[in-house]
Amino acid sequence: MKRLLRCCGAGFVFTMLAFAALTAHALTPMELQRLLQSAARPTLKFQEVRESPWLAAPVTSSGTLRSTPDALEKRVESPRPEVWRLLADRVEWQGAGEGGVKQIRHADVPALAALSDVMRRVVAGDLVALQRDFDIAVSGDERVWRVLLKPKNPSVARQLEQVELQGTGALLQVIIVVERQGERTTTRLQP
Repeated sequence: MKRLLRCCGAGFVFTMLAFAALTAHALTPMELQRLLQSAARPTLKFQEVRESPWLAAPVTSSGTLRSTPDALEKRVESPRPEVWRLLADRVEWQGAGEGGVKQIRHADVPALAALSDVMRRVVAGDLVALQRDFDIAVSGDERVWRVLLKPKNPSVARQLEQVELQGTGALLQVIIVVERQGERTTTRLQP
């Protein structure tokens, strides 16, 4: 009798898990945007690993990201202090002891413009606006999801292969940027 109850209990659990998997529907970019914006976190800690065929070993950095309606500010604390500001028309950089702020205009480097736009919008939870410049493939459901962004513009696609986002629920947890020259940057976000 106990064996029968164990088998029935296991069968019931399996049936409920299968039902839950079938009833969870795949997210659309708009649904994922609403989910991300429902738990907006203007400041996040990050740890980033940059891999490149031109580096002897991967480079790890850490710090904080702060998202505002107009910009994404990346404050690197380690391995050396620096501040990056991703704005709508340019990227600004300032290193410790470097003097003034250095700027790169998006009009001069289209791939940087696309990457800057992705990072600003993704951290702010604004995925729908990216549909203009990227093919967006969302997989998963509200519990666990993945987004693949591929640039539509051929000049951007020559340098930027894809951006992958991974998350659970309303939390963006990982951003992976893959460049055409073999470079890969993996950014892990924490509240």
